[in-house]
Amino acid sequence: MAAALLWAGSLSILGARADVTIGLAGPLTGQYQAFGQQMLVGVKAALDGINAKGGIGGEQLVLVTADDQCDAAKAEDAAQKLITAHADVVIGSFCSVPSLAAARLYDKAGITSISPAATLPLLTEAGLATVIRLAPRADTQGAFAARRILAKRPNARLALLDDGTAQMKALIASFSAAYGKGASLTASFAPDAKDYSDLVGKMKAAGIDTAYLAASATDAGRITAQAQAAGVAIKRYGPDSLLADAFWEASGPAGEGTLVSFPDDPQNHNEAKGLLADLKALGEATDGPALPAYAAVQLFAAAAAAKGAHSGPAIAESLKSGEAFATVLGPLRFDAKGDPQDLRFNWFSWNNGAYQTIAAETP
Repeated sequence: MAAALLWAGSLSILGARADVTIGLAGPLTGQYQAFGQQMLVGVKAALDGINAKGGIGGEQLVLVTADDQCDAAKAEDAAQKLITAHADVVIGSFCSVPSLAAARLYDKAGITSISPAATLPLLTEAGLATVIRLAPRADTQGAFAARRILAKRPNARLALLDDGTAQMKALIASFSAAYGKGASLTASFAPDAKDYSDLVGKMKAAGIDTAYLAASATDAGRITAQAQAAGVAIKRYGPDSLLADAFWEASGPAGEGTLVSFPDDPQNHNEAKGLLADLKALGEATDGPALPAYAAVQLFAAAAAAKGAHSGPAIAESLKSGEAFATVLGPLRFDAKGDPQDLRFNWFSWNNGAYQTIAAETP
């Protein structure tokens, strides 16, 4: 039944009256078009399902798309197109900087925007009232690691190390806030250095046995190898930047057992199984932002049912209430900034030159 509804997607959308306008902004062409097309699959499937049940308040949903190619300037042009089309909500964009550029315009226009994938912390730190994100912001991995270390290594002699970039310093700040107690060593280093003997010497002098490496895969790998060579035995944790072959290439066997956090795959959620089966039967993509884009429409529909589909900023206000909303990603709640709560992550462990998941966890 659901598969048949999906097949009827294009006809149901084109044949619907323009009652509730859903805007989709994303990289529909260009080097990131695969992700934009995955978003389109998810949004179309969600609209078909809602329209088949009578729409929202008896009004059918129609789709208007705008291609931003993951470019900030094009994202502003795409936003103007969707504002002119009187979009009741915008799903998008995929990339972080374009999402922020467009969100500023949607906010001025009183239109809620829901990004399925943007991780830039500033998106929800810029004081925009109508922005929501589904992806975990980039700095949340720091807090997630802090909670694990507190639980697994409560007496750790901890080093917090970053490469001095704004992104990695944000990770350390998030870690420190969640950790709630001082580290034995906090240090920044120059990225892409070849010699980390000074840093390794500081770790050895401080008796470090645990380290959080907020750095590129190559830098973290070099530090790991040089620490082992100096006789500094440490348990290592890091963000998803370490989940690249360059880490092992730089660390060699010294990287064994390094734990790296990564957001949980949305396809793992029980709530998504029926939709996944239908999409796969149609040969549609189910990876990337397809499921988050579907969930974004579900969120709008839930808020619209309570506030009215044309209620503008009240849609975001409803979503930021702290109430849990049922989606294909599981129940989702948002804080007052528009960031998701109850985030799910996986830990991956480097073993013999390859990484493998060890467990899904909720911080």
